[in-house]
Amino acid sequence: MITYTKPAYTTASSAFHLHVDDTTVFVENFLDYHYAHFSYSGTSILTVTASQPITSYDISPHSLGITGTVSGNQLTFSIDSNSEKPCYLVIQINSLEKLVVLADPLESHAPASSGTGIYNIINSPYHADNTWTSDVTRIIQQAIDDASAAGGGIVYVPVGVYKVKDILYIKSNVTLYLQGGAVLKSNPDRTLYDSTISGEGKIFIEPMIRIDHAPNAKILGRGVLDASGIEIMDKDRASSTYLGYRRNVIVGNFSNHVTIEGIIIKDSTTWTINGIQGGDGFTVRNVKIINHKNADQYKIMNDGIDLCGTRNAIAEKNFVMTVDDALCAKSTIMDFAMYNIHFKNNIVFSSCAGLKAGLQSLSPMYDVWFEDNDVVQARRGIVVEATSGNQLMDDIHFVNTRVESFVFTSMGKSIPIEIEAKTAPITNVNIESTLFDKLAFNPIHIYGSSDTNAVTNVTFTDLCMCGDAITNISDGRIMEGSYAAGITVTATSSTF
Repeated sequence: MITYTKPAYTTASSAFHLHVDDTTVFVENFLDYHYAHFSYSGTSILTVTASQPITSYDISPHSLGITGTVSGNQLTFSIDSNSEKPCYLVIQINSLEKLVVLADPLESHAPASSGTGIYNIINSPYHADNTWTSDVTRIIQQAIDDASAAGGGIVYVPVGVYKVKDILYIKSNVTLYLQGGAVLKSNPDRTLYDSTISGEGKIFIEPMIRIDHAPNAKILGRGVLDASGIEIMDKDRASSTYLGYRRNVIVGNFSNHVTIEGIIIKDSTTWTINGIQGGDGFTVRNVKIINHKNADQYKIMNDGIDLCGTRNAIAEKNFVMTVDDALCAKSTIMDFAMYNIHFKNNIVFSSCAGLKAGLQSLSPMYDVWFEDNDVVQARRGIVVEATSGNQLMDDIHFVNTRVESFVFTSMGKSIPIEIEAKTAPITNVNIESTLFDKLAFNPIHIYGSSDTNAVTNVTFTDLCMCGDAITNISDGRIMEGSYAAGITVTATSSTF
């Protein structure tokens, strides 16, 4: 197994200690939860030592079937890297804050730190400071530009903490590689940033990274992009700019065959990954997003992974913990049909939607698949909605979804599934093999706004709530509202 260097600015957890086999793994106290990250191969034994005797515990996702042994204040269990789903775990012990364990597979193609085509930012001619003492944005950008001028290459960011402020522009055929233990961390002084005001009056600063007109760009490794979002954001409720100065982490446009893989992204305060608009062939794999998650404290639009206005894209084996929607397919640009979209084998924790198609439908969206995903928590488990744009949403699939728990927030009470055609028609939605461990406050909602903007042809197959197979639409757990037609329910088994 491989552990990673503790960044100097982070705070060790006082609630949990973690041993993996015979190795101590650093546990960080991050916002109102705790997380540990390492890479491994095969089977490993994990021992969590809590700050108090353990009387209860829960390990999610439940689909992994992980059970442990308790002895005093220690919980011991095993994980296996050969599992199809990654071992990204949310652990609840007693009423302590949550512990997140991010157990990655070993890197299979980590590059050398030097050599032909390698632009190591601490080597000559760059000499980037890795102690977060001075800003190195321009140095890293120069390395990216040099790699681009050579026709492509790898910008290598070794262990250390690097202070950045301005946007980094990733260019064609350039890989930004973050070694495990490397952190690009945003300067938290918001007075240094230019800002813009949206049509809704919200204040944003530019993202950490842009990938614009840059085919074959990549961001890889086991390092961290830390947006310092909550620290930058105005948290003074009496201020006229309250909840302002928010930022994305990665935004992409008009770039084909872009890959983001393996990294951790922390503390975004608006959509974390937003891309690739106008692009073809976008891949997000084994990315871990850990954001602010408490909607009762700050309700901000910090979506996890948004596949926006893109085609032939896949987000697989990722982890998202965030307040707002976790995984979304959004048709966000005009005259660019969105299709062949797959979200597969992801694990998410949200206070809004777990899995969502919409709300934007500015161009036709079809052939969208959510497969084998685990929603540990959400206010709405599955959502299909058209509330911005008037283009058809068609051929949307949710297959083998597991929703473990619901949360009530200021946005409303919980709903297991919601399908809303407000500004555009929605048709041919297939929801198959869906398991809800607990009941939501509301039933499933399906409704449109007019004959033009209607929901048609929704099929439920093997829908289960608390072990009870739903066999028809008339038992009160599915609410067919106005302008909804062709709703069918089929159960191939009476027990789950």
